[in-house]
Amino acid sequence: MSRTVIIDGDVIVYKVAEGCADSYEIETDETDEFIYRNIGWANKQAARDYIENLIDKICRDCKADSVAICLSDMNGNFRKVINPNYKKNRKSIKPILYEFIRNYIKDESGYKLYEKPNLEADDVIGILATTDKIIKGDKVVWSLDKDFKTIPCKFHRSRPNGNHESKIIAKEEADWWFMYQTLIGDTVDGYYGCKGVGDKTARKILGLCGENSLEKMWELVVKTFEKNGMTKEDALLNARMARILHFEDYDFKKKEAILWNL
Repeated sequence: MSRTVIIDGDVIVYKVAEGCADSYEIETDETDEFIYRNIGWANKQAARDYIENLIDKICRDCKADSVAICLSDMNGNFRKVINPNYKKNRKSIKPILYEFIRNYIKDESGYKLYEKPNLEADDVIGILATTDKIIKGDKVVWSLDKDFKTIPCKFHRSRPNGNHESKIIAKEEADWWFMYQTLIGDTVDGYYGCKGVGDKTARKILGLCGENSLEKMWELVVKTFEKNGMTKEDALLNARMARILHFEDYDFKKKEAILWNL
């Protein structure tokens, strides 16, 4: 049986760009008279070679014979519409080759590319991984990022130290991690979960993975938010931030995310 590896293209872009440049292009706040940029050298051909070698290695590691690369939309993000704080504090620092590599992957590499308006690469990956209507046959998700626990899928993570992690994430496990992330939030991404709830408390509330249904866990999450002086709407916003889209969370006719609700 053939196998397709669904690759987190955002990770590829940054990894290759950083590996083929000796400095960053950093844009500071623009004033009426000044824009500061610190520009170094970068090798375009080295980047092309790096991409091809890296993807060949990913295919070998994942035992895949075809590739699908997912990229984030650079023009919009539905989470920023419903939560202006989403990723607000992330610095706008990009390697010099960032745009060149994105354009190479999209226009020259020949790999199958998936990109959707207002979606991040994570969401596109989640959609592809949770249906057989788009990519047929066996599929495995690849990333360096560990934040794919909320997607029921086969997952392969290459670690910086050279070790690898391969696992099958069942639906029950994905649901548990989704509710866990809703409770504890993600301060780096700009949503903060439930006041007073950390790792140990969240695990105590949700019980063991598979112990409670998604419906029951959601009921427990809402009660926890309300108990801590927050609202169901607060819980719902955090859930929508934490939710990496599945196939059922996207309207293909309207080309927009379906905001999660239960």
